Amino acid sequence: MEGVTITDLTGRRILSTHFASPLRANLAFDAAVTSSQSIVWIPATTGVAAEADDDSSDDGDERNAWDDSEKQPTRGGAGRGIAVCQIIRNGLRFMTPVARAVDPVIPLTFLTDLYHVLEFYIDGPVTEATVKDNFDIVLALLHEMLAGGRPQLTQSSQLKEFVTPPDSQLLAKVATAVNAATSGGIPLPSQASAANALVASPLPWRRQGIKYTSNDVYLDLTETLSALLDPSGKPLVGSISGQMDCRSRLSGMPDLALTFTDPAVLGEESAAFHSCVRYHRWRKEKVVSFVPPDGAFTLLTFQHTPPLPLMTTTSARLAAALLLPFSLTSSHTLGPIGGALSLNLTARTALTNLVIRIPLASPIEAPGQVQVTVSGGALLRDDEGRSIGGGAGRWEVIDEEVEEHAGELGAKRKTRYVLVWRIDKLSPSDRPAVLTGQYNTLPGSLTANLRSHSLAGARKPPAFTLTFDSPSGGFSGLRVDSLKLLGETYNVYKGVKTVGKGTVEIRT
Repeated sequence: MEGVTITDLTGRRILSTHFASPLRANLAFDAAVTSSQSIVWIPATTGVAAEADDDSSDDGDERNAWDDSEKQPTRGGAGRGIAVCQIIRNGLRFMTPVARAVDPVIPLTFLTDLYHVLEFYIDGPVTEATVKDNFDIVLALLHEMLAGGRPQLTQSSQLKEFVTPPDSQLLAKVATAVNAATSGGIPLPSQASAANALVASPLPWRRQGIKYTSNDVYLDLTETLSALLDPSGKPLVGSISGQMDCRSRLSGMPDLALTFTDPAVLGEESAAFHSCVRYHRWRKEKVVSFVPPDGAFTLLTFQHTPPLPLMTTTSARLAAALLLPFSLTSSHTLGPIGGALSLNLTARTALTNLVIRIPLASPIEAPGQVQVTVSGGALLRDDEGRSIGGGAGRWEVIDEEVEEHAGELGAKRKTRYVLVWRIDKLSPSDRPAVLTGQYNTLPGSLTANLRSHSLAGARKPPAFTLTFDSPSGGFSGLRVDSLKLLGETYNVYKGVKTVGKGTVEIRT
């Protein structure tokens, strides 16, 4: 990597590091900014300001610039052009030119790590304005993260020893501590000494001499379920993505060993670990062995897909029970003058923040003509024990603009109406939450012939969506069996929490 530049989506520069050949780098960025590909090849023969190889053609969008050995950068960086690696986050482009034959995962991973570091350092979203407001901080971070074209420090826990986060509360606490220590004649370690301890450490992600009065480590596993169901609630396609975050406040050089009850969930090709994990031991023993960085970091991520034979067997109830924390049956029909819908939702585990969005058939007569009834759910009672209802949630009809393909005229925007059903919480012991409703698609004063003519334009949406939170568990079955501390003799408080989030699409 020859350096890093941050631009907006149009390619306008916001911040750049130094480049050995600024003109070549700028021309390469100008050519790459026209593409949304992660890797854009800029051939040397056509001039870097010209069209960027096959990435601008319709039949080359799915090809990776590294797939063709004739297009790979050479070790000298001359004669065959240059590749630009880029990621797009929150309206910003993070770009780096590569003129040597390296694994493209390296620069792309570095740019992703850079964005996560900026999220840690910048108070609020990483935007053009916040990057400009923290210009000196970002440049200092890039100076520490990239040395000689190679990634050096990429973890926030490491970088905070060299670049102080611009946190007013942290600075206030530091100032208070300095004043108290100075008045008491207590010498304070400087930031330089902490940085030197990190440099002198045998592990690049953890400095020596860390001490805490109380030692604790927390593991937070978050799983996200994505699935497609048929109207009867049978899963057609499903996948689970997971991320385990670790927060470590441990003294010395602790060596942790983490085991799972069902490590098969973390497949060989679907799991990615932090660089502190001893991967060879994981492959042999299925034990996550590591010396953790100090502070918060992501220990592992994974993608799990339930076995496809299970998804396609005749025992749909068994398949749904193993994958979904709820059961749902739905019906959405469209008749001569309107539509009717019915939903029945039962929780298999405690769920919160349930939101069901049902697009209504178009054209709808008027939002005020939608008639909906909800029942069931939790039994809510007042202080005197009287039933007060409300357990089945609340509903509303909202309008939103969507783009619709209009043939040769291209895309046009139109307004559609969406029925939104919200349920705060639903437990297995609650009654099923039921929604029934109907709405008109044609004005009642029209004649039957006119109705038949207008009905030809009425279309039922193909699907609706359900989002929810599962605060008490995940979906893959991955569970922590044990977390052991080696190499230190102190007592450790260990905490493990698993939560889930789901986005499910149901066909109508």
